[in-house]
Amino acid sequence: MISNQSSLAEVDSCHRLREAVLDCYVTAIRNIAHYAVELDAATTAPHRRYLSALAVEVADGRPDALAESRATLRGLLREYRDRASEYLNGLRSQLSATAQALQDTVEALSQSDGDHTAAVRTALGRLREAAKSPEGSAVGAVVSAAADSIEQSLEHIRKQHQFTISQFQTEIRLLHSRIESLETAAALDQATRLANRSSISEYIRSLQPRGVSILLLKASGLLQAKAKFGLAVADDLAATLARRLRNSLPKEAVLGRWHENAFLAILAAGKPEGAAQPKQIADHLSTPYACMRDGKVLRIPMTVTAELLPVAAEDPADRILDRIDETLR
Repeated sequence: MISNQSSLAEVDSCHRLREAVLDCYVTAIRNIAHYAVELDAATTAPHRRYLSALAVEVADGRPDALAESRATLRGLLREYRDRASEYLNGLRSQLSATAQALQDTVEALSQSDGDHTAAVRTALGRLREAAKSPEGSAVGAVVSAAADSIEQSLEHIRKQHQFTISQFQTEIRLLHSRIESLETAAALDQATRLANRSSISEYIRSLQPRGVSILLLKASGLLQAKAKFGLAVADDLAATLARRLRNSLPKEAVLGRWHENAFLAILAAGKPEGAAQPKQIADHLSTPYACMRDGKVLRIPMTVTAELLPVAAEDPADRILDRIDETLR
């Protein structure tokens, strides 16, 4: 009897603990939805709605729903992070345009300031000369006082103008530092954050005369996913593939996206260990990938093929680029 009571107490304790853990999990999901950073309504509202729906799905504690929710929650957070990144890139573009407009305004102000100051000072000089002439002796004192007052006001305005321009120039310096980061981002493929074809081509041209090994990869499944599920799903797949590729190679490897379903990695000559087994890397990358669509997890199979392209130091850069293009076509 005592044994049965002890067992029942343990079961009851486990049940209460399970309920507490489930309540914390559901509350955490709802808090993530509530405190999501506001972007635009078209992005933030669906994200909160999907998270709220997920909280309802797992609230009853069904094991299958809980197991599925792990991938769903991870996918929702990853998708919102990517959308937030895209939103910020748009703000950076606006920032660049604003900085240029501000620069143009400051230049115009500086130019007009010099022109108007010279014109006003010339007019004041004429007034003083007129006040000293015999014809202007009657009103000379009044004109001289007015000229002095105007000149003092002009000096005050000039100082205020210079202070304003100084503030503008400070803002422009800050804007330009942010624009530099924007220009760096322009050299990247937006989905994967790898070097895009243009920047990776420039990098290859800068390698001469230095030998390298180039790992070339083609991923079948990206184009099919784009056609079937849309660009967002294809970008999500490409980003996941890029992360796995990065984790499979040495840290010094330079990665790039050649086109939609083609990638490459450049390794220094004499250090091909990370790319010496292209088949193993391809096998590691050839797996079902999970991504989000309308708040649900999709598992899309991906097949990756890999080939190692050795490059000698004397190989012309244009020939290397042609060989890459022929292989990844």
